[in-house]
Amino acid sequence: MMTRDGSNYRETAARFTVRKANNVLGVMEPSKRVFPSRDGMSTTEAALLTRGVSQLYLSLGDSNADGSLALRLYYKPLVLLIWLGAVFMALGGALSLSDRRLRIGAPKPAARIAAQPAE
Repeated sequence: MMTRDGSNYRETAARFTVRKANNVLGVMEPSKRVFPSRDGMSTTEAALLTRGVSQLYLSLGDSNADGSLALRLYYKPLVLLIWLGAVFMALGGALSLSDRRLRIGAPKPAARIAAQPAE
């Protein structure tokens, strides 16, 4: 764990190396920032690691009396398919507009019949 000073905040950050079967998948560095000029308001900077269509989410929680920090780790499998679903919906809408036979437009005006004199 390391502490850094920014222009208007103090940051506590931690570095985690994510491994699977002794292969390094990535390095994640979540942090927690405290802003003394704003009455000690704090924010959390989460770390994300994307692997294929899955994501690993890591964030630091509040500190305990003994100096330890709470850690939140979430694994979100297939979360990027949400964006892929939106792309498929947009493509389906564009495809439906491409067939002229199925478009519903304004009705055509009725043909005018020439007036005939009454007998």
